[in-house]
Amino acid sequence: MSITLPQAYTSLQAWLHDHLIGNRALKLHAHIIDSSGLRAVLAEQTPRKLLDVGCGGGQSPLHLKEIYPHLEITGIDLSEDQILRARKRARAKGLSVRFETADAQALPFQDEEFDVVFSFGSAKHWPDPRKGIAECWRVLKPGGELCIADATSDATREEIDSFFYISQFPRILRAPATAAMRTWMFANAQPASYYKGIADNVGLPPGSVGRVPDMPAFLIRARKPE
Repeated sequence: MSITLPQAYTSLQAWLHDHLIGNRALKLHAHIIDSSGLRAVLAEQTPRKLLDVGCGGGQSPLHLKEIYPHLEITGIDLSEDQILRARKRARAKGLSVRFETADAQALPFQDEEFDVVFSFGSAKHWPDPRKGIAECWRVLKPGGELCIADATSDATREEIDSFFYISQFPRILRAPATAAMRTWMFANAQPASYYKGIADNVGLPPGSVGRVPDMPAFLIRARKPE
């Protein structure tokens, strides 16, 4: 039996993602957080432990820590290069965010350790998304919030256009970027129905899987039963 192991970005891929995508993706992340209703949860002045699965260079968890300093945030990524960049950013900003090199399919955390688990743009890189989603669910506390979003193979042209608008991507670069997205961003993507099947298999509540409004992405949004 052959086993497909997760592959970290190469050093070049990590650098390109960090410098060309990371900060711009913050606008997309904000759209997901707002449209999923997660913003209201994060804004509550309640101490919570958050886990960002596939945090890249740390831009998203550091941005959240700046807005919501009461949150205890951990970010993990398979790329050691990205984690080193994330730690450097945290030191430069004077922010206390924990960053660790780890595999989404085998999270190095105890059961029911986090109040919120989220992952944006990472699931398409997981060789076995069922394992990754099951791991996110495992480390989530009862009553905790799960939010996972990533590209879908059944994206419409209108959703892709909206994706560029939300991210404020330069119009002059949209044509070549669309072609690149088809070969990179959507290369390993699956339709939203694929993730619905996984959610049912993992035991997520009914109706947990939908789409991110105005984006070429699926959305898993669930609260773990207490």
